[in-house]
Amino acid sequence: MAFARILRSSALMGGASVLVLLAGFFRTKAIALMVGPEGVGLAGTLVNFNTIFALAAGWGIGTAGVRLVAAAAPAERPAKTAAVRWLGRRLSWLGLLAMAVVFWPVGLWTFRSEESHILELGLAGLAVPFLVAAGMWGALLQAGGHLRVLATTQVLSAFAGIVLGLPLIYVCHQAGHSLFGVALGILVATASPSLLSWWAARRHCPVDPAVVADPVAVKELLHLGGALMVVGLLFQLSQYVARMVVLQELGLVAAGHYQAALAIASSLPGFVFAAMATDFFPRVAAAPDEQEARQLVEKQIQAGLLLALPFLAALLTMGRVCIHWLYASANFGPAIPLLPWMVWGVFLRLVSWPLGFWLQARGSSRLVLGAELISNLILALLPLALVGPFGLRGAAIAFAAGGCAYAVLMVLVMRYRTGHWLGGQTIAWAVGSAAALGLAQYAVPPSAGDFTGLLPTGLIAAVSAWIFFDVMRREARETPIRP
Repeated sequence: MAFARILRSSALMGGASVLVLLAGFFRTKAIALMVGPEGVGLAGTLVNFNTIFALAAGWGIGTAGVRLVAAAAPAERPAKTAAVRWLGRRLSWLGLLAMAVVFWPVGLWTFRSEESHILELGLAGLAVPFLVAAGMWGALLQAGGHLRVLATTQVLSAFAGIVLGLPLIYVCHQAGHSLFGVALGILVATASPSLLSWWAARRHCPVDPAVVADPVAVKELLHLGGALMVVGLLFQLSQYVARMVVLQELGLVAAGHYQAALAIASSLPGFVFAAMATDFFPRVAAAPDEQEARQLVEKQIQAGLLLALPFLAALLTMGRVCIHWLYASANFGPAIPLLPWMVWGVFLRLVSWPLGFWLQARGSSRLVLGAELISNLILALLPLALVGPFGLRGAAIAFAAGGCAYAVLMVLVMRYRTGHWLGGQTIAWAVGSAAALGLAQYAVPPSAGDFTGLLPTGLIAAVSAWIFFDVMRREARETPIRP
């Protein structure tokens, strides 16, 4: 795939992700203003709980479904699509049952002395089957290459969640049940993507009722999906452990500060990760050979660094502005020093995540499980080791160190499986990008004014934009870009 094509698809999904992020920021800001750090901390915990159980119940169908359908021959696609739909429906009901069984004991372990929050956990947990169903429908749209439809669905879902969810939070807040309203708002916001994805998939990925689900494809989904489910579950559990360490060692307010910094650090460059999940993953799964798959990985790393660099520079140099603008409260001041560490952790993930997607798309289940088990064990142990001596800052340091460990591990796995290291050009992009970010951070000391970071950020954005348009023009002349 041409570099320009990757930039093009990343920009498409990036535009949708930016709008989704704006909607998420608006919802988070509303919660912060109405409820405060406690509400933000509870929302982060509830969302993480839902994600973990949706991953377990979904059995990796979102990722396995994309890999199965995208790599299938045209004649085999209807039966394999039917297999994804057949399995996805049953997994959704299984998710509801699993949540009903485990939410109470998990709530007791999570909140301990604050058992009143267990009911909020159960209410928000009703979103689990919706998350599983949304993953199934999204997989069909991704595998079919309907990126514009998927992007539109994501945007509409995000704003539908605001329109429907925030009034409920407000009404509950006025009635003196703010945290109950947060849980109810999460449930409503999660149901919207599922319903809209179902409508879009029915229209753009129709299945003839006469087509029977391929039993071999169902077995393949269960086998591959099980490995991918464990991978996703390990990552979410490691994130959950980090939150629980902060929550239990430092309290719910500190968990809100941690969640505030993490949300900003992870969300602004999130459009790059969205593009990886929606366009890059099915393409690398369908690559005819390992050489082309490796080239796709290298180009995706370069494209991700180019697109995300201005956002990361803004977070490093104007983190105080971002925190104050988003949360509009002096209560979130402790989140400010956490942000730089988390930004560097996200930067390292720009290099490692394409390698992770490549491994999931091309590697064996055993290799995928082994690599992810090691990396997520490190991610879970680091907060346990660092929060005690360093407090809340230790959780942020653990996030950055975990990103570094994952990047090193993925590069070693690539060398082991292909016999090749990352190419010199990709390494140069990564080193150059890190140097640019380091200089920007060094140029704006903490004592400088809030908007001093506009100068280095603007310079980095201008250089990135010049490279972007130069690549688009050059490759458009050399190779016509098909829509």
